This record gives sequence, C-alpha cells and structure tokens, in this order.
Amino acid sequence: MKNPFASWLDAGRTVVLDGGLGTELERRGYRDLGRLWSSALVEVDPAALREVHRDFLLAGSDVIATATYQAAVPTLIECGHERGSAMRVLRDAVRLAVEERDAHAPSALVAASIGPFGAHLADGSEYTGAYRLSDDELHAFQSARWHLLAESDADLLACETMPSLADVRACVRLMKETPERWAWISLMCRDAGHLVDGTALTEVLALLDDVPNLAAVGANCVPPCLVPALMDAFRAATPLPLMIYPNASNAWKMEMGRPLDELSPAEFAAQSVAWRSHGAQIIGGCCKTTPSHVQALKAAAG
Repeated sequence: MKNPFASWLDAGRTVVLDGGLGTELERRGYRDLGRLWSSALVEVDPAALREVHRDFLLAGSDVIATATYQAAVPTLIECGHERGSAMRVLRDAVRLAVEERDAHAPSALVAASIGPFGAHLADGSEYTGAYRLSDDELHAFQSARWHLLAESDADLLACETMPSLADVRACVRLMKETPERWAWISLMCRDAGHLVDGTALTEVLALLDDVPNLAAVGANCVPPCLVPALMDAFRAATPLPLMIYPNASNAWKMEMGRPLDELSPAEFAAQSVAWRSHGAQIIGGCCKTTPSHVQALKAAAG
C-alpha cells in the first residue's frame, strides 16, 4: 500500500494543501451557519462549496479537504438530522469535492476532513482540548463518520486540529480498524513542545510510531512564527513526512473573533521558505488563508 503523497515526496516536491475552507466561505459572505459551519452548505448551498473547492484547485492545491470537519454523525443528529440523512451529508460532501477535483485537477487528492470532539462543542474547545472524555467515548463519537469516509471515494482521511492525546488515541484506534486506508494527523499545538492540552509532543509522536497507514503528521491552526521550531521538534522525534498548515495570523484573540495581524499572500509564502527548510514537506493554510495564499505558496514551492 503506497502513501498517497509518495509521487510528490519521492520526487522531492512539496505537496501544497488548500486553505481555510470555512473562513474562505465567510469571506464570501456565508456567515452564521451555526454548529455545522461549512458542513451546513452541503445541503443549503452546495454550489458555494464547489466554487471554493474549484478556486483552491485552480490556485494550485495538490490536496483539497472536504466540508466534513464539523460534521460528526452525533453533531448532525443534534442539529436535526436522522442517522440516514446525516450519512448522506457526509457522502455528498465527498462527492462535491471529488467531482470538482476530477473536473479541474485530476492529479490532486481529496482528503476527508475529521475534526476533534471540540469541534462538536462549537465553543472553541478544539483550541484548548479542555474536555474530559474516555478513549471509548471519543472512539464512539468518531466511529460512524470515520468508517463512512473510509469507504468513500476520498483518497485519504485528514484528522485535523487534534488538541489532546485522547483525540489522537481515538484516531489511531480507528486507523487500525481500517488498515487499508491512509490518513494524516495534524495537531493543535500551544508551543514547539506540547499539544494545547499540555501533552508533550514527544509522547504523541511515540504513539504514532507503529501506525503503518499514517501518511503524514504535523500541525495546523498555529501561528506562522511558531512553525520553524515546531518542525524541528517533529523532525527530531519522527521520520514520518511532515506537514504544516498555519493560520495567516501570528496572534489571535478568541474573545475578539478576529486576528490581531493578518499576513498577505506574499508575506505568508515568504515565510513558507523557512517551513520547508526546517523539514515541512506538505504545506498549506488554515484560518484566514485564501486561494491567493495557496497560489503564492505554490509559486514559492517551485
């Protein structure tokens, strides 16, 4: 079974991810979508999702993520879906992304996005990991979405913004249940040595050593200024391919709901040179990154 990133990595090329799907939709006027965030548009306005996927692909993304980060089956059910319609939302989200990929960039990959339990709470908990669930509870929360997406036409699964060791353990357990399916795990880190819940990065990476279907590991939704030190810490602890997709901001105040600074596409891409020199092989953007940021990343990566 070959790593989906192998054709890029074997050739020494940088894989370029897409940018912030939810924040790009907000930039285009789609706000107040509730707990389902961008996932709500799978039913409400699929054309808007198609347009953003398309624009990221045309900007040069080698990978686009589906609008399923917020759409765990328990979340969909709490938002009024029956189980059958919840599963349909997940399938449709993958279908939209796959169809846009096939039409505009057939060599690109589609990653089925899976957010942490904190995204279900919709209270910023993915930025703190400040919830206490058992491993079995977290596994049960993710299981239905995971197995449906593992059977979908997505090329791999993307475990994103994972803030706690327990979240990571749940993902690893699910990966071992689907050994034929590749996934990546991207962490939410408070500094170059710890997850936001305080777990040492070395402890997390040791857990990932024996997961043969782990395509890459890294971090997202972090400030760009942290990336070089963070990549150094990852590289010292693991031989896995490294990924990073930070925010287009070096500071963020949750109570303000806006960045305190915002990097232009050119500034963001200029900083990405250092990310790659510190070992990042797969790069992209998270909050406040647009197709223009991706286009600039692609140009900088050569």
